[in-house]
Amino acid sequence: MDKQTLVNGLLASKANQIRNPGLSMLGDDPQVPVTELHELCYDAASPQLAFRAAWLLEYIAAHHPDRFMPVCYLFLDRLASQRNRSCQRHFTNILRRLTHPKANHEYRHALQSADRDQLVETVFSWLIDTQTPVAVQANCMDVLFHMSSEFGWIKDELMQQIEFLLRDGSPAIQSRGKKILEKLAKIKTGD
Repeated sequence: MDKQTLVNGLLASKANQIRNPGLSMLGDDPQVPVTELHELCYDAASPQLAFRAAWLLEYIAAHHPDRFMPVCYLFLDRLASQRNRSCQRHFTNILRRLTHPKANHEYRHALQSADRDQLVETVFSWLIDTQTPVAVQANCMDVLFHMSSEFGWIKDELMQQIEFLLRDGSPAIQSRGKKILEKLAKIKTGD
């Protein structure tokens, strides 16, 4: 599949639907050029195209890890430069998958090869940014929690930030924040 066919497929789909057979079918197509798809996630001239590309990239990362792997290292390297808030949501969903303790071997290896300090810095910056959408902030909490086993200092910083966000947080922030705080408390007490 060439890049223009990919773009046409993305623009013909409606990525704002929960289950989109058009995008799902595109994600299941092994001919989708994943490197070009990742590049489209950064298309500042067409935010809707970037959003749909990010949705599809997340779908591929979730359902076809073997097809995501060729772009995984680039994904991690370029993460900090993603400015599209809608794309950040899908990117943090991918990060939740990559950082999860039960992530597949290839994802864990890619994460270990990445600049994890930069990754933590990026995710924390998205979490504390007042312009960051709630869903992205909630995902950031999970990613940082997953990474707290490697970076011990994250626990205290994350607890403080979550407590701050809970003051005026939306129901989604309240729910996710409380769950993460409970998990962090169990780690601190050794349960």
